[in-house]
Amino acid sequence: MAHRTTRALWLAATLWLCAQAAAAADYPTRTIALVVPYPAGGVVDIVGRVIAQHLTGALGQQVIVENVAGAAGTIGAARVAKAAPDGYTLMLGGAATQVFAPAMYKDVPYDPVKSFTPIVQVSAEPLVLVVSKSLPVDNFAQLVDYIKAHGDTINYASNGPGTFPHLCAELLKQATGIKATHIPYPGGAQSMVALIGGDVTFSINHMPVVLSQIRGGKVKALAVTASHRSPLLPDVPTFQELGVEGLQASAWWGLYAPAGTPPAIVARINGAVNELLQEDAVRQALLKVGDEAAGGTPAQLADYQRSEAGKWPDVIRRVGVKVN
Repeated sequence: MAHRTTRALWLAATLWLCAQAAAAADYPTRTIALVVPYPAGGVVDIVGRVIAQHLTGALGQQVIVENVAGAAGTIGAARVAKAAPDGYTLMLGGAATQVFAPAMYKDVPYDPVKSFTPIVQVSAEPLVLVVSKSLPVDNFAQLVDYIKAHGDTINYASNGPGTFPHLCAELLKQATGIKATHIPYPGGAQSMVALIGGDVTFSINHMPVVLSQIRGGKVKALAVTASHRSPLLPDVPTFQELGVEGLQASAWWGLYAPAGTPPAIVARINGAVNELLQEDAVRQALLKVGDEAAGGTPAQLADYQRSEAGKWPDVIRRVGVKVN
């Protein structure tokens, strides 16, 4: 009886694997949903639509963006985590869904590692340290001297507690010993209004938030958080160039599928995305919103997520950000 049971289980497993292999060989045969866990019109949505448009041509089936916003991206991420692992539901996830939210929320309805299959990193976007045009500083060293000279009167703007602008500013305080009070705003636009109006001293904010203000002469860019200079701001040094250690940071986005998605399907999507990320039209479309094309293997995305998870939760705990 035990032998028959073992044989039956082996046969069932073999048939399942054959079915999976056949499905992967034919993939895709219908529309693919790309879940963007944020509202339409934002930077993440734009990145998602660029990828969906070009992936449609590469795969021969339509890729449709579905905006499933709410709870710092966790609602959309949870939907993808529970979807069938067949390659027809993908997610454009990033630091917020895979690292920040699990560290801030008491009950996240998915495991950021076990619930997903990483496919490929799509892009990365540096943040920029900016001050108002009216502030009497022209470089980073002068800003540090200004802050230290003005004691408890210094504050900075973020896009809300636990956001990249908040956490990067806290890293800057730790790295330089400066003191500054956190003033959270509902979003990047409000942060820039406050900065331009002189309500706050500085902000370390996303490239798409600050770029038009820099080009318009309303704010001054003093440093970028990436490991290299941005092609959009080639004259602005990195924090590393300025001798500030530990302040390399980028907002990043990657494609994920539900856990258990067949490797052949993952490889098909990975190859298609890597090819389209080499296209000048795609790279320029991403650069318009401040993102630089990435690419790579699923293992590289998993390693990058792991390195981010080893860094940011400690910062979040130290700052005391917690959402019930």
